[in-house]
Amino acid sequence: MRPLLVLSHLALLPLCAWALLEILGGRSAQRIAIWLVACVIVHDLVVMPLYSGADRGLRRLVGRSVNYVRVPAALSLLMLVVFWGTIAEAGEPAYRATGGLTYDGYATRWLLATAALFAGSAVLYLARRGSRS
Repeated sequence: MRPLLVLSHLALLPLCAWALLEILGGRSAQRIAIWLVACVIVHDLVVMPLYSGADRGLRRLVGRSVNYVRVPAALSLLMLVVFWGTIAEAGEPAYRATGGLTYDGYATRWLLATAALFAGSAVLYLARRGSRS
C-alpha cells in the first residue's frame, strides 16, 4: 500500500470517530463500535475461512470456469440476504396490516430467480466454450 494512502486513512479515522460520536452520542456510538468489532472478528475468524475454503474447493472441482458458478451464487446469496425477511415470512402480519398484501410466493420467486441466474450462466458458459472450439 502506498504511504500517502495509509497516512490519509490514519488522519481521517479520528475525524470519522468524532463525527460518529457527535451524531449518535456516546452510548449509541459505543454500541456500534462494539458491534463493528464483533463483526470484524466473526468475519475474519469464522466466515472468511468458510467461504475461502468453499471457493478453493469449487476451483478444484470446476477449474478455470469457477466464475460461471461464483457469480450467480453470489447474486443469489445477495438476494437472499436482502429479502430474507420476506422469504422467511417474518413480520407478515405487520406487512399485511400496512399494505394489505401477503408474503406468498417470495421464496418461490427467489428460487426461480436463482435458477434463472444459474441457467443464464450455463448458457453463457456453453456459448463461450463453443466459440473457442
